[in-house]
Amino acid sequence: MSNSKKPLLAELPRTRARLILFGLFVMIGFSMISVKIAFLASKENKKNIRYSETEKIQSRLDISDRNGYILATNLDGVSVYIRPEEIQKKLVVAQQLKNIFPDLDVDVLLDKLNDGRKFFWLKSLVSPKQEKALFDLGQPGIYFGEREYRFYPYGTLASHVIGYTKVNEFDVNYAKISGISGVEKAFEDELAIKNVSQKKNNTISLSLDLPVQAEVENVLKEWQKRMGAKAGGVVMMDIHNGEVIALASSPGFDANKEKDERVKNKDASIYFNRVVQGVYEMGSTFKIFSVAQGIEKDLFTLDTQIDTKSFRINSRKIEDKYNFNNKSSIYEIIVRSSNVGSARLALMVGEKGLKEIFSKLGLLEPVGLELREANLTRPIVPKNWRDITLATVSYGYGVSVSLLHLAKAYAILGNGGYYVAPTILKKNHDGNRGAKVLKKTTSDEILKLLEAVVTDQRGTARILESKYYRIGGKTGTAEKVSPNKRGYQKDKVVANFVGLFPLEKPRFVIAALLDEPENNLLKEPCRYASCTVVPMVKKLVERTGPLMNVLPESYASNF
Repeated sequence: MSNSKKPLLAELPRTRARLILFGLFVMIGFSMISVKIAFLASKENKKNIRYSETEKIQSRLDISDRNGYILATNLDGVSVYIRPEEIQKKLVVAQQLKNIFPDLDVDVLLDKLNDGRKFFWLKSLVSPKQEKALFDLGQPGIYFGEREYRFYPYGTLASHVIGYTKVNEFDVNYAKISGISGVEKAFEDELAIKNVSQKKNNTISLSLDLPVQAEVENVLKEWQKRMGAKAGGVVMMDIHNGEVIALASSPGFDANKEKDERVKNKDASIYFNRVVQGVYEMGSTFKIFSVAQGIEKDLFTLDTQIDTKSFRINSRKIEDKYNFNNKSSIYEIIVRSSNVGSARLALMVGEKGLKEIFSKLGLLEPVGLELREANLTRPIVPKNWRDITLATVSYGYGVSVSLLHLAKAYAILGNGGYYVAPTILKKNHDGNRGAKVLKKTTSDEILKLLEAVVTDQRGTARILESKYYRIGGKTGTAEKVSPNKRGYQKDKVVANFVGLFPLEKPRFVIAALLDEPENNLLKEPCRYASCTVVPMVKKLVERTGPLMNVLPESYASNF
């Protein structure tokens, strides 16, 4: 018995050593596995960090008006996608989804659920109510992804200025928002800064004044409807620093609906900015330019008598609708708006002089506003400046400019003769005045003429006279070019007006137009600017003046 126990006892140390060695190997194995897991986890974490840095939802700066009202901002939203292989009762689910999204087609949805695809988007963006309804289904295979989207709190307000965006790239938790038009496009690089630390502030402040903008749009829409016009536009601008206070184009659009896939095949003209992109023959608002050049060059004074009998240039007869004396003063030519007198003045000024004043007032080049649409809009000017060209251009035919061009030109005429560049951005200070391009005496004389157009009982804008504000300006009515044959359409016009106020110390220019208006509220139908656009401008000035801290004349005189 003793001999048989000795080998067994001898084996015990060996067994213990083997167990210890085995345990050591197990510990080393687990350690290696732990290290590997830690390495993979670290690598995955780095991958996630890289993903979040490069493909996270990109924030976009807010857009606000001069008072801080938010005009455009980003909101958090949810996208929805489907993994069909995880859905068992496909017909039931398709019907449930139809109940939540009435625009979905059940047959199309069933095709997507059954055609073997692994993944498809249901909706790129859903409302909180729709998100909750989907979540309450408790249905496997329906997944949610984070999403940001652009939101415009005031809908259609200032839509042509702000513009809109589109999602150009997207993934489950990622969407790249890019500007398509307006400020959203013009300031794409500033709005879409990726690194938050690079942002000096969280908003781009525009020069627009939201309450003024709202009044302008309301009056424009009302008057467009009353006059039966197909479109219209208004711009109000500070004549000293060029800040655009309001800019409205009608018809407009709601930028919030641009992200809705259902909004398709709509009239593309609603995106057209009549103030900035549209160029029109403006008619008699051009008459003031020949006068300004003549005064600037000391060719005549407001009392100078000019031949206003009708005459011919080659085969073209230049005449007036109303009778003038054989000779009329320049004052009367502008107040009563004589084509004959204007043509005579242009011939006195000559090609060189007319081109010179147009150049000084910015009428031969894009207007220079930050909006991309403005930089792409060039005036249409004659190639050959013959005598007949000088004559017709002097009263606004044969040359086409935008409404913003007119506003800029009249701002220079009214601010003492300093060049001004329109801007859509709020300026933190008045800044230095632009270069002096006209004499102050020229500006002063032009202001007298513009006021007389309103205050003189023979003036074409006499119904603009207000008991609250001193306003000056010039009317313009131009027949539209016929699309089918040479010449113009007698029954279709563009009516416009450009004015300055308050004249005791001019601060603002207002330019307005209506495309194909007709006032049928009078004894006889009227298409002229004097009976279509001018009443609208009077209402605009009286409504917006107080909003811009312009005291009515009766109150201002007491201070």
